[in-house]
Amino acid sequence: MKKIIEQAIKKVLKDLSLPAVKFSVEHPENMAWGDFSTNAGIIISNKAKAICDRLKAEKTLSKIASKIEVAGAGFINISIQPEALITQTDKLLKDGVTRLRQGFGGQRKIMVEFAHPNTHKEMHIGHMRTLIVGEALARILTAAGARVFRANYQGDIGPHVAKSIWGTQKILAAEKSSWNQAEKLSLTEKAHLLGRGYVRGNQDYEANQAEIDQLNTKIYAHDQSIEPIYRQTRKWSLDYYGSFYQRFGTKFDRLFFESEVAERGKEIVLKNLDKVFKKSAGAVVFPGENYGLHTRVFVTQDGNPTYEAKDMGLGPEQFKAFEFDRCIHVVANEQTGYFQVIIKALELLDQKFIGREYHLSMGMVNLIGKKISSRTGEIITVDGLLEEVKENLKSLAKNQEALEAVTIGAVKYSVLKTGCRQDVAFDIKKSVSLDGNSGPYLQYTYARAKSVLQKAEIQQGPALPGGKNGPLNQEEDVLLRTLYRFEEVVVQAAEQLAPNLIANFIYDLAQKFNGFYNRHKIVGNDFRLWLTGATAEILNRGLNLLGIDAPEKM
Repeated sequence: MKKIIEQAIKKVLKDLSLPAVKFSVEHPENMAWGDFSTNAGIIISNKAKAICDRLKAEKTLSKIASKIEVAGAGFINISIQPEALITQTDKLLKDGVTRLRQGFGGQRKIMVEFAHPNTHKEMHIGHMRTLIVGEALARILTAAGARVFRANYQGDIGPHVAKSIWGTQKILAAEKSSWNQAEKLSLTEKAHLLGRGYVRGNQDYEANQAEIDQLNTKIYAHDQSIEPIYRQTRKWSLDYYGSFYQRFGTKFDRLFFESEVAERGKEIVLKNLDKVFKKSAGAVVFPGENYGLHTRVFVTQDGNPTYEAKDMGLGPEQFKAFEFDRCIHVVANEQTGYFQVIIKALELLDQKFIGREYHLSMGMVNLIGKKISSRTGEIITVDGLLEEVKENLKSLAKNQEALEAVTIGAVKYSVLKTGCRQDVAFDIKKSVSLDGNSGPYLQYTYARAKSVLQKAEIQQGPALPGGKNGPLNQEEDVLLRTLYRFEEVVVQAAEQLAPNLIANFIYDLAQKFNGFYNRHKIVGNDFRLWLTGATAEILNRGLNLLGIDAPEKM
């Protein structure tokens, strides 16, 4: 519909011999003003009425418009006929989201790199946010027509690993246990043990720096005195994280590891000395100040590759695995300066990376009333958070399957309803509320709609009605004028990398449906049943794009 309106305006401007200005066609803030509004009459002074009158005569527009009028300073508001809205919505329900023709090109190849939990630690809520957002983006971009590759880059080697293993050895010795005995623990218990070990190693590092650094060197060198323990504990972490990926509905196409790219990254850096990198005080650095960025160390004085050098090895390896048009790194905003440097370095090393690498800067996650620090052990683990949320939802779900769905839905939606670059204030009580902007509220609304359809003995959704007697009431009208917009919102979410747009849309839709449900009898009225079925389907699709399951019964 938006394209029909845009084309009609362009034709009118040409017919009136007016300049081909760049105008916008948007939805007005208030639905009472119409379904679409254009500023073409404002940009071209004193021509709003002439443009409006000519638009009324346009055949393509007159077939779908019920009213076209000038408002305010020259905006032209356009209302769409209910029959046209029904047809558009029904087409959306049958055909799904239209593939993007611009921006993603229908088959644009996009790598989404997300999650990034370092091994030998417990997964904390910061990693949880990138896991949730990355999966939602992958689904949204796929719906928009892109070919998506899910990637995960994990730190499985380096000082944090040495600290964790060293600290865990101390804990096992103090508890008169062993690595073999620890192998019998559950995945969560193993992860917690490594987490405790990391805290111990971090706290005791200054007093034991030489010993821990030596252990780090041995791990890099695959020294057989520590290699079996390293492999054993690495597997613990990967299995532990794998259980979360499954629980959150994510399956990666490829896991990339620092241990795989460290040496290659170092080689690339050293090979490009005096071209892209330079020596400084015994280390190798990237002279970022030459490009308005920070100067950062890529190879230390001791000859070890830093995170930056490892990324020089990662970029080519990722492109080899999937020749992406764009690689989106879903990483916290505290790494913005870091990504500016590594992206610039990659572009200087190989021109094919120019314009392909992108850092989606993520805000932090703050739990209301709780402090978080992995170094001191004051962390909120993902499994701990999920259990706390689940405990608050037990009275809402009839079975364990539904309970798990609303638990994950509560956590995911609390993260996704906020813009990626904004900080998330996670409030457990609000996240499980059935009266507010929450995942369970949306899931409950979907279940309510499905229950109505079941009572009417409609299993696959009612057929499109032939017509409706009399004018629409207010609740029917606002619901109908919202449903068809879902396709536009998905496109916008893909273009802007903003899952929150879909979250906001389906929350607004749920509110309007519940207002409609509370005021009108639905069963026995074909048009209202059609509205109910359409709402249920779009809620289900919207939740699915966010990675949230929608139980039919709660």
